[in-house]
Amino acid sequence: MSQSAVRQALRDAWEAGLRAVGEGAVGPSDRQRGVAMILAMAAIAILTIFSLEFTYTSRVAVRTSAYVEAEVEAHLHARAAVELAALVIGSTDIIEQIISKYASMMGGRKPTINTANYACEFVNAFCKGEMTLMGLQLVNLEGHQGVGLKRGSCGCISSDDDGRININRVTDINVKQAVFDTLYKVLERNEAVTQVGELDKDMAQLALNIIDWSDKDTVKTDIDPATRKLTEGSAPEGANLVKHGYKGKDAPFDTVEEVRMVDGMTDKMWCKLKDQLTVYNTDKLNVNTAPIEVIKALICKNLANPANEQIACARGFAQNAYVPVNVAGQYIEVCRTLKKMVFSPPFANPGRFVQFFDKLGTVLPADYTQVLQINQGRMLDDVGTSGKIVRIQAYGTSGKVTKRITALLDTTTQRYVYWRED
Repeated sequence: MSQSAVRQALRDAWEAGLRAVGEGAVGPSDRQRGVAMILAMAAIAILTIFSLEFTYTSRVAVRTSAYVEAEVEAHLHARAAVELAALVIGSTDIIEQIISKYASMMGGRKPTINTANYACEFVNAFCKGEMTLMGLQLVNLEGHQGVGLKRGSCGCISSDDDGRININRVTDINVKQAVFDTLYKVLERNEAVTQVGELDKDMAQLALNIIDWSDKDTVKTDIDPATRKLTEGSAPEGANLVKHGYKGKDAPFDTVEEVRMVDGMTDKMWCKLKDQLTVYNTDKLNVNTAPIEVIKALICKNLANPANEQIACARGFAQNAYVPVNVAGQYIEVCRTLKKMVFSPPFANPGRFVQFFDKLGTVLPADYTQVLQINQGRMLDDVGTSGKIVRIQAYGTSGKVTKRITALLDTTTQRYVYWRED
C-alpha cells in the first residue's frame, strides 16, 4: 500500500472516530446540543432557587412586619389601659362630682365608690365603647371620637394590694409581732400538722425566717412557745442558708417572688401564699379586697375566746361547710360579691366589718355564732377598708397578638412602684 493510501486510510479512520464521539467538522453535533441543554437546565434551576428564596424571604418579611405591627399595637392598647386607669384613680374628686350629679338627678343618695378598685370599669368603657351593670347597658359611647378601638381590644382589672400581708413591716418588735401573728395564722391554716391551739414549730420558724430576711438587724428573732410573744434573740441569722450558698438579705423584700429564697419555703407553699403577700407601702389589711383565706386567718387570730379556736377554725376540712369559720367566710364573700356588682364597697368602714359578726346570729345556728365572737378591739387594730397601692392588670390585643402589663400604682404619690410586661 502506497503512503498516500495509508494517509487516506488514517484520515478516514480519524474522521470516523470524530463522528463517533460527536465532533464532526460540519454543523453542531448531538453532544454539543446535549451540553447546551444541560447548561440551560442548570441556569433555569439556579434562577428558580433564587426566585423561591426571594419569594420566601419576601413572605417572611411581610409576616414579620405584620406581626411587629400587631405587637406594637397590642402593647400600646395595654399601655393605654394602664394609663387610663391611673388617670381615673388620680381624678377621684372629678369622679365623685359626676357621681353626685347623677345621684341627685335620680333622686337618690350618692353611692360610695372607691375609684381605685373600680377604675377599670371606666377603662373598659373607653376600650369597648359601652359600660354595663349586671347585664344592663348603662352607657353607650360607640361612634364617639377617641372611644373604642378600630382594631384589637383592651381592658384591665384593678384591685389594691392592701388586702395582702405586708412582709416588709418589720421596723420594731411590736410591728414584727403583728405581722407574725397574721402570717403565722395563714401558714398554720395552710400547712400546719399540729392540733389547733398548739404551736406548729415549722410554720412559726418559717414566719420568723421571713421577718428576719427583711429586718435590718443580723440576729434571729425568737418566740416564747407558751405566750407566742416575739423576743430579740442573740444567735446570728441565716445559719441554715449556708446550705443554699447565700446569706440573708437584712433589707426589705424587693418583690414577693424573693420570698422563695427564704429557708423553709417550698414551691407548694409559695403557690398558696403568692397572692396573699405584698412588699409595698401598705398598712392595715383592707377587708374589702383581702383574699378570703386571709380574712379567715384574721377571724381565727382575733377570736374573743381563744379556747373556741379548736371548734371555730378546725383544720383538715379546708372547705367543709360545717366548720364555722368557713361558713362565715362564705357569707363575707357573698356580701362582697353583691356589693361590688353595684359598684359599692362591701364595708364602708372597719366598724361595719366588725358589726358583720354581730349579725351572723340571724343566719347561723346559735352555737356557730357563739364560737365566732371576735375581740372587736384587736380586729379593728388589724383591718381597714381602703387601699394605697393599686394593682392594675391590663391587656391589649391586635390580630393574634396579646400583650399584658401588670403595674402597681402608689396613689399617695401617683407613681408606679412596679411594672412588668408579658
